[in-house]
Amino acid sequence: MEHATIDHDYMVLASNTLQEANQFFDILKRSINEPSRFNNDLKYSITLMMVEKYFVALMACYEELPTHHVPLGLYREAEQFEPELTPSIKQTCILTGKFEGICSLEDFGYRTPTNEDLKNMIEGIKEIKTLVEKRVALMA
Repeated sequence: MEHATIDHDYMVLASNTLQEANQFFDILKRSINEPSRFNNDLKYSITLMMVEKYFVALMACYEELPTHHVPLGLYREAEQFEPELTPSIKQTCILTGKFEGICSLEDFGYRTPTNEDLKNMIEGIKEIKTLVEKRVALMA
């Protein structure tokens, strides 16, 4: 990936979106490891926004924008461009997305993740974070 060929707007999008995702990551990491006023529903919402932002930043590195917003859909779109997506990143996307049914045909609807579920999500998201930071750094 040669940065000279990357559109400037995509470079800005990737950088800014990565920064936002990292801010969410820091907030979530602190709220899991310390007493927090955030309940698990809010922590889960932050997690979903963070994963989406990481994938938007990643795909912007390839001058693409995702058409999905659910974690596994984002993974599937990104794997068309990103050769370093791993099975463990896919499993993190599955875990992150499994607590919310987005249509009435699904049999469970929304469930609140436990603290342990959220800790596992954060641990898995570290790998996504590292990959996206690497890609965005290559653009600069």
